[in-house]
Amino acid sequence: MKQPTNAGFRLPAIVRLRRGVRPGADEGQSLCELAFLMPAVSILLVGIIYGGITFYDYVELANAVSVGARTLATNRNPRTGGTTGQTACVLEEAALKTAAANLDTSKITITETFGAPTGTTTPTCTNLVMAGDTATVNATYPCSLYFQNLGIHLCPVAKGNITSNGTTIGNCPYAYCISSTTTVSIE
Repeated sequence: MKQPTNAGFRLPAIVRLRRGVRPGADEGQSLCELAFLMPAVSILLVGIIYGGITFYDYVELANAVSVGARTLATNRNPRTGGTTGQTACVLEEAALKTAAANLDTSKITITETFGAPTGTTTPTCTNLVMAGDTATVNATYPCSLYFQNLGIHLCPVAKGNITSNGTTIGNCPYAYCISSTTTVSIE
């Protein structure tokens, strides 16, 4: 049916469509909200993804350090037989890197420190002969969770020495690292 104007003339279709839109109407508001919120939601999503990757790397590194520390604790004397001459630290580092198969093992920095001696000699990798000696295994892996626009870095360890109770237990050779430490008692 035709829609006449006051004068009795039929309005063109475009004018009829415009009459249906009133000032302050909600048409197009969802599109504007989406355009304003999409950058913030995108940044949040990327942050969640990178945070998840970093957390996965940390869990993988922590598991590898515990495997290496157990190996160090149970291999205090050099092995005999096929692996003659391998020290406990060589075995520990090999076990740690094998356990961290999903990480780039060339970027893992491993440090072993030994506690107060229980005997007359200070323990090292070659003379872990006294049961009860303590060893601390620390490993670091590079981390890059830097949000340039926000100016914040979410990696926990900055470049330099890693200390615990005033004792240096490791070193982060990269700009930022994730780090895991385990202390064991030698069996």
